[in-house]
Amino acid sequence: MTIAWLDTTSEEQRVARELIALFTQVESRDELGVGQVRDAFSEMLFPGTSVVQTRARYFLFVPWCYRDGRARGTSGERCRVRGDAQERRLIKALKEASLDDAAGLIGVRAGTAVKTLPSAIYWSALRRYQILTHDTDTSHLGLREAGDVDPASELADRHVGDWHGGLPDPPDRFPEQANSGFELSHEEATWLAERVVVSVPGTALSHLIERRERIPDELAFPWEMVPESRFEALGHARRFSTVIHGAALLYNLLVAERYERHPDLTRLDGLTEYYRDALEDWHKSAIVPITNDLAAWDVDCMWKLVAQMNPRVPPSTRLFVDAWVRATKQGQAASAAENRTLRQLVYQREARKGKQSRLANDKMLATWSGASGAGQLDFRWPTVRRLVNDIVRGLVRDAAS
Repeated sequence: MTIAWLDTTSEEQRVARELIALFTQVESRDELGVGQVRDAFSEMLFPGTSVVQTRARYFLFVPWCYRDGRARGTSGERCRVRGDAQERRLIKALKEASLDDAAGLIGVRAGTAVKTLPSAIYWSALRRYQILTHDTDTSHLGLREAGDVDPASELADRHVGDWHGGLPDPPDRFPEQANSGFELSHEEATWLAERVVVSVPGTALSHLIERRERIPDELAFPWEMVPESRFEALGHARRFSTVIHGAALLYNLLVAERYERHPDLTRLDGLTEYYRDALEDWHKSAIVPITNDLAAWDVDCMWKLVAQMNPRVPPSTRLFVDAWVRATKQGQAASAAENRTLRQLVYQREARKGKQSRLANDKMLATWSGASGAGQLDFRWPTVRRLVNDIVRGLVRDAAS
């Protein structure tokens, strides 16, 4: 399968890159077409984040590459070329630095030949957090004139240009040396934390940063760390994630059944039993404990919140989600593996793919890895956890160190 797009804005580019990233993450694929709902909750809770982001210091690395060093004083295409070159030198420096913590290094395998640079991944977030002061791209940096700036905003921000005036200076010999790697200094972390909190106040993301507490790795979902009482969207996200997980497991069961019936497909074995057990465990461990909570769940309220972020969720998606939620509330989850209504609901949802359906196309079935979209929705939580922990470590670091 080939994916192509026409990218005209930085946001459209971000969405396209995130789509491709999701195709590389087996547990995160959107087989049932609920990604728009997932993304609406993700953006409500953690605005500016993306599953393709890796480390918080890239929020500084990218501006430094296009503002400092050999890019200093340049503009337009010349700035883009020099910034691009500095990004690649930074990748080389990070790879050669023998870092104790090199996780999340963009270009770790391809090195300086990497096709997707950090700037492409972080650009829209830099704008979201007002680190980049206006909507532009790397080919138009340095072209902003003082006369183009709104006087009121200029007075408030006390700066004119592409980058926020308080952006800390890069370390000496940047980007040729990167011995400190992804470790934010106290000054850098303080400034970045302020940018996020000021730019997206009242969100779960700003709450996590203001807590100044490390998020334990064992916490797999945001509601295990963030109080639902403070964020209405979080309670809806938790219920949606928990309930729709059953539909994802049933989808994989239907695929497993067809796979094991196929006379020529023998690479995978035992998955029908695996997903039957997973569905039983989902009902007993996830649904039964929140039966009363689900009964009181105002699903219409959830859709109103989602519509505020994305009013273009297809009616067919809402019909599918509503039908699955209604059946779960009615107790049909107890027999999800055998329930004809639920099986038909998921089968029809898969049928929307036409020739791309694994339940209709043997070639697509043969490419199945054994798990596709089987993981529970976590709303970018692994990314958020790492970004927040990067910032918190810098915040609690001795300012004099």
